[in-house]
Amino acid sequence: MNISRSILQRRRLIQSGSVLALGAATSLLTGRKLLSVPRRRPPPTPSMVSVEPPILDPDLPEPLLIDPGGEPETAVLHPNRALEHEDRYFAFLSSLELRHLSPQEIIDPHRGIVNGVENSLPPERMWEKLEPTLRVADEIRERLELPLCRITSGYRAPDYNAVVPGAVRGSYHTRNQALDLVYFCTARKAYNMAVKLRNERFFRGGIGLYPTFIHLDTRGYAATWKRI
Repeated sequence: MNISRSILQRRRLIQSGSVLALGAATSLLTGRKLLSVPRRRPPPTPSMVSVEPPILDPDLPEPLLIDPGGEPETAVLHPNRALEHEDRYFAFLSSLELRHLSPQEIIDPHRGIVNGVENSLPPERMWEKLEPTLRVADEIRERLELPLCRITSGYRAPDYNAVVPGAVRGSYHTRNQALDLVYFCTARKAYNMAVKLRNERFFRGGIGLYPTFIHLDTRGYAATWKRI
């Protein structure tokens, strides 16, 4: 059967058009599949992260603020560490004839070590400066009718004071005029008694209330703070 040239040309044109149409349809289908694939989310940037504010525990004490003369001491005590002039200082304290505070419990806090720095007893020229503060601590003990648990801090040598956490330069501990005291009662009860004595003009000085102890000094003027 003879087919004219014009008919063959039309058939080829139709076939080529079908192939092109099929290719276009295939490309379109592939494109739709690619578009339908879920894209991964980029990792969140800091600005995208939701940060919850910290929850503060109302039962925790407020952060301790630095106050000249009253700072908590974090020290490791070495009960057997010998102190220079200890016998002489013991004799001096004994001569004060305190009713309730023994020379040994006044001396022992000086055996502390913080970050490898050792504390020491005060220089002899400062010994008498502690007597007024000791008298107040002794009277608090008398009025409370409760024993003193311990003295956590007395004199601090300047180098030692510099490494005590929270301590400030010029602390009354470095002048041998301050004591940090723990009585066998709440710190607030001891603090209230110290305030009462000062109101009675038994002494003039600083009184600090901390969660577990009170600070006491005889600086010569009234100063009061609370860190609980």
